[in-house]
Amino acid sequence: MDKGARTVARILIVALLLGVVVLAANAKYRRTLLSVWKGEPERSPIWLSNEAYYPEVGLHIEKTDAESE
Repeated sequence: MDKGARTVARILIVALLLGVVVLAANAKYRRTLLSVWKGEPERSPIWLSNEAYYPEVGLHIEKTDAESE
């Protein structure tokens, strides 16, 4: 089991490093990370490009009884 845990740890470390490389190389992903960090993911470039590419997909939020009062 120790070998399996070590393999999973290596995979996670490689994934983390690749994520850092992508963030360093791509300005849109950096701005998206900052938008999510600020709590405004709908203003990120990735969200906006997806919204333009998939116009028929939307987010429908229903109000509960407590919110409508």
